[in-house]
Amino acid sequence: MCPARSLLLVATLVLLDHLSLARNLPVATPDPGMFPCLHHSQNLLRAVSNMLQKNESCLNSRETSFITNGSCLASRKTSFMMALCLSSIYEDLKMYQVEFKTMNAKLLMDPKRQIFLDQNMLAVIDELMQALNFNSETVPQKSSLEEPDFYKTKIKLCILLHAFRIRAVTIDRVMSYLNAS
Repeated sequence: MCPARSLLLVATLVLLDHLSLARNLPVATPDPGMFPCLHHSQNLLRAVSNMLQKNESCLNSRETSFITNGSCLASRKTSFMMALCLSSIYEDLKMYQVEFKTMNAKLLMDPKRQIFLDQNMLAVIDELMQALNFNSETVPQKSSLEEPDFYKTKIKLCILLHAFRIRAVTIDRVMSYLNAS
C-alpha cells in the first residue's frame, strides 16, 4: 500500500472514530421546569403576533421581518444581573399593559368597533407579569376628558403593537438565554 493511501486510510478512520464519539456525547437539553417564564414569553410572542395578524389595518406597515430563534453567547450566571434584567422586563410589561388598557378603553367607546384589542394578549401579559413575580407600584391609567379620536387611537395602537412585537421577541430571547444558562 502506498504511503498516501495509508495516510488517507488512517485519517478516515480517525475522523470516523471522532464522529462516533461526538455522536455519543450527551447533549444539554433544558429542563422544562427550569425556567418557567420561558413558556410565558413564548405565549406573549404568539399573542402579539396573532393580534397584529387580526388587525388588517396594521398589516400594511409590516416592513421588518423578525428572526425569533437566534442564538445567544455563552451563558454566564449572575443572579444580580438576572434579577435586574427580569425586573426591567416586568417594568416594560407594566408600561405596555397600562398603554394597552387605556387604548382598549378608548376603542370600546367606538360605535363601529372596527378594531379592538384581543383580551388573550392582555391575559398573556398578566400571566408573564405574575410569573416574573415582582411587586411594584401600580401605574395610574391616564384618563382624558376630551372626545377620543378613534383614527389616531387606531394608528397609535398599530405603532404600539409593532413596538411591543419587537419587545416580545427580545423578551423571548432573554428568557431562552436564561433558560439555557
